[in-house]
Amino acid sequence: MRPRVHQPLRFRLVGRLPVVTLFALLSVACNDDKKREPGATGQRSQVVSATVAAPASTPTSRASAVTPPRPRKPPRKLCTGELDKPGRGFPDKPISRANAPGAGQLPGKPRVGAGAWTWVNFWAAWCVPCKEEMPRLIDFEKKLRAAGKKLDLTFVSLDDDQRQLDDSLGAAPANGVRASYWLREGKERQEWLSLAGIEEDPELPTHLLVDPEGKVRCRVKGAVEDSDFASLSEIVGG
Repeated sequence: MRPRVHQPLRFRLVGRLPVVTLFALLSVACNDDKKREPGATGQRSQVVSATVAAPASTPTSRASAVTPPRPRKPPRKLCTGELDKPGRGFPDKPISRANAPGAGQLPGKPRVGAGAWTWVNFWAAWCVPCKEEMPRLIDFEKKLRAAGKKLDLTFVSLDDDQRQLDDSLGAAPANGVRASYWLREGKERQEWLSLAGIEEDPELPTHLLVDPEGKVRCRVKGAVEDSDFASLSEIVGG
């Protein structure tokens, strides 16, 4: 008995195929190799790599809108429509007073009229806007007097606490408000404010403008600004 020789599988399969079939298989393999152009596989790889690596196009951002500057608010006109009306009498009665050590004592009641306009400022030591505007009002008076326009300043406190009022006057600079009229809480304040046409508990600061004849011509509510000078100058000069 001849020993069996073990051949590789490919040779065993080939040996069993007809010659015509084998020739056809070899022809197909050769034709397939011819169809593959050199570098085709590399080109496809490059296209895929480029597609993955290329960042997504960023849409062009819109130019940020530029906010136009706000138009400047025109200066307010003080006492608009009030100066054409007849004025009312200013309270003619004594009220309390307070002053810092060394400051001169005020007369027993505010003086108005006598040929000059009078700006009456109602304030309190706890009112921050009141204290901030005091130097501005003093500067208004100086500039108007330097221009030959008569304006007198009168300060009236609506403080409830005398100690707080005294501390505020004492802390004021030499050219500040170191003496003030004072409407004490209660009957004195109620009666005087009623005669002046002001509510019992007004929002501060508030002001009265009294003409050279001693008549209250208008009331100005809120803090005074630098821009109010032109309007006040026009009234006093007129």
